Amino acid sequence: DLDTLFRVGRGQSQNACGCGTGSAASDMTKWFNTNYHYIVPEFSSHDTFNVSWPQLFEEVNEAQQAGHDVKPVLLGPISYLYLGKEVEEGFDRLTLLPRLLTAYQAILSKLAKQGVQWVQIDEPILALELEPRWQEAFKLAYQVIRGDVKLLLTTYFDSVLDTLDKIVELPVDGLHVDISAAPAQLETIVNRLPSD
Repeated sequence: DLDTLFRVGRGQSQNACGCGTGSAASDMTKWFNTNYHYIVPEFSSHDTFNVSWPQLFEEVNEAQQAGHDVKPVLLGPISYLYLGKEVEEGFDRLTLLPRLLTAYQAILSKLAKQGVQWVQIDEPILALELEPRWQEAFKLAYQVIRGDVKLLLTTYFDSVLDTLDKIVELPVDGLHVDISAAPAQLETIVNRLPSD
């Protein structure tokens, strides 16, 4: 709901919430090497994930009614967790992945029912040096969320040659890489892609 969005971005005073404690605004940080910023997701062990904001589905419907083929874009589940932070000491946010994937499955299923053929999943962290546990999480995630829509795995801001071995094993239908930021990777990537 709109109130939650404002509380995440701006916080809430003790007086406004009537709860006696209030809440601080979430941190903001730069989106990779751009001048854009994002609100850093905060995770704890009791978090659950639900599809509660219908705007995506409403906008898809509106665009379809206007005669457009629609390719929604979602931030990928691994990048979402990676770019967040834990708010409990000793907690590992990657343990939330199974719960998060349930929400992604619900989103993708609903988009498929709306007649969407392709969904672009942005995983910009594939261009970073990732610990093996984060690299392995990609395989699990994409095996779970693969369904009735085609997935276009998208990465940007740098080369993915360091994670290419993992990328080519993922059960996705397409790959989009940033050639403007790392043009030297093109030939290697093309030669490593499956023929189908």
